[in-house]
Amino acid sequence: MSMRLGNGRPLQVRRQQGVVLAIVLVMIFALITAVYAFQRRAIIDTTIAANRVSAAEADALAKGGLRIAEVIVAVVRSKQGSESTDAGSDTNDRDSPQPLDTPSVGTGGDVDALWQGLGDLPINLDESRSLRIQIENEGAKLNLNALVPPSPVAATDLPEGVDADDRERDEEDSGSSASDESVEYLTAALERIIDGMEDASPNSNYDPAAIAENILDFIDPDTTALDGRSEDEYYRRQEPPYAAWNRPLVSVDQLGLVEDVDPRLLEELRHYVTVHPIGSSAGIDLNRAEPWVLRLVYSGNSGNMRLIDDRFLEDLVTLQRDDKLVCDDVGADPRCVSRAEVGSGDLGDGSVYPAASLPARPAVFRVVSTARIGDITRRFEAIYDTRPNEGPQLLSWRRLRGAD
Repeated sequence: MSMRLGNGRPLQVRRQQGVVLAIVLVMIFALITAVYAFQRRAIIDTTIAANRVSAAEADALAKGGLRIAEVIVAVVRSKQGSESTDAGSDTNDRDSPQPLDTPSVGTGGDVDALWQGLGDLPINLDESRSLRIQIENEGAKLNLNALVPPSPVAATDLPEGVDADDRERDEEDSGSSASDESVEYLTAALERIIDGMEDASPNSNYDPAAIAENILDFIDPDTTALDGRSEDEYYRRQEPPYAAWNRPLVSVDQLGLVEDVDPRLLEELRHYVTVHPIGSSAGIDLNRAEPWVLRLVYSGNSGNMRLIDDRFLEDLVTLQRDDKLVCDDVGADPRCVSRAEVGSGDLGDGSVYPAASLPARPAVFRVVSTARIGDITRRFEAIYDTRPNEGPQLLSWRRLRGAD
């Protein structure tokens, strides 16, 4: 017999209704959760699809920026040839660039204005779309390849039939190690670069002299390190093993393979060094280099070379600001000043290592194209060489990620 409560309803019925209510509440909660999950997934899918469209658009826009830059450097090359011809150049073909290590007229002013400062003028397509193109003269950095003399005979040119031992011995005889001057200079340059790195506390682990020798050994054509050991001794122990490059570098990234060069130092070196123009022995372009690169200029008389002091640096920066050019021949351009007028006459009395004809003509350009579509950003880098007669040649390109 069922018990009754004060309102006359059986207790069992009330209990059954309570269970039903709990089940209904659970079902409502499950339904709400399912609807929320479905909406969230729909929003995520929509966002992913929109981001893919934006990423594809940003990729296309950034690559388009590289093509725009290619046109700009082609115009620069053409205008340089035109100005050289107008100034009485003995070049028969006005579109043919002068030899890279010879002075050229008409190398600044209007020509430089075509590409310098582009990075400060982004192209804003609308509120959510923009394109920024930065063009840099690779000659305005230290060309590491210029520190190592070329090999007069390549191992691949040896006659067939020479056994491996003779081939290696002939390779070492025909190759040439880095000079004492290049070791001393690169050591001094690395000391200055390392001293200027942020958060100097870990820098005590760097040995500039050892790193300088390792870099030069990695580039020079022989197989014996400057300290007498085999250049490949360290590299063969890596995973996977590899060998020293033993020829001109084709990318700054290759420095990451050099013994004692860690990612942090490599990132810092990117601001100072280049490997272009490949095959050139020219030093830093004093008329276009940034102040931090100018601090690596090595000047003086034979046996008494040193990095330039603050006074020398201030003179070079002032000349750039006043649109003046340091020239070997003051008659080459109306804006030219004599080398003897720079750094209290130090530049006129001595020399610069690696040597560079002044004024120099920009020949190889690094382009960074940055496209922004909403919250999506894409960056591409390309290297253009303007020396070939047929026009600018694309040497390499890549997508930049992170801090590259």
